[in-house]
Amino acid sequence: MSESKPARTGHGAYVRKVQEDTQNFAQGLIGEVERLRVLVAALESEKATLAAQAREIETIVRANDVLRAQIEGIKAETKAYSSRYAEVEQQNSNLANLYVASYRLHGTLDREEVIAAIQEIIANLVGSEEAALFEINSDTQALDLLASFGVKRDECPSIPLGGGGLISLTARTGEILVVDPAQLSGATGLESRLTACVPLKLDDKVTGVIAIFGLLPQKGGIEDLDRELFDLLATQAAFALYCTDLHAKVALEAARRW
Repeated sequence: MSESKPARTGHGAYVRKVQEDTQNFAQGLIGEVERLRVLVAALESEKATLAAQAREIETIVRANDVLRAQIEGIKAETKAYSSRYAEVEQQNSNLANLYVASYRLHGTLDREEVIAAIQEIIANLVGSEEAALFEINSDTQALDLLASFGVKRDECPSIPLGGGGLISLTARTGEILVVDPAQLSGATGLESRLTACVPLKLDDKVTGVIAIFGLLPQKGGIEDLDRELFDLLATQAAFALYCTDLHAKVALEAARRW
């Protein structure tokens, strides 16, 4: 019986070792679980922090979008104000040009100076250096050339009021005519280059016609200001020429009396 004790002793040591290993493993496992629990808690906290940051970023992005929209709105308003300011400046410039033109027409009683003022208005404000000024001859019922600018006088013969051209048509209708290219089909001579016709009217009676031909290269076409100038020329130029004629008659009569 004494020989069996070493065997029991060895079996007990093995069991204790297994128990110790198991206990160590369990403690290690518990430690690992605790470490993982702490790590999970840290990750959850970090996740919550990131979520809060994401919400904050989203709020900032929305605020930036609002600010961007406001900035675009301000830019649009600024552009609109700038455009309106430019329009007002252009209107002021147009009014100044119209005032200067009117002043030039009525600033003298000398017929040649009035004609020169008409030429200056057509050249500097309308943008044409080719024009002819006709007046109605009531005896011959024709448009006689009074002055020409940039065109030869022999290119502007008298035009019968009953003729078929656009210049005589303007004299008959008393309407300002801005020529459409289609209206020039079949036109010959100087009328083939016609750009506009302005009737000179005194108390709604046509006394003459300004025929405007080619425009300057930098002038793209007839503009709104040009139409306003045509309106001014239609009445004011006719009145200015009438005043010079009346003044000349009065001066002649006074000279005869003396």
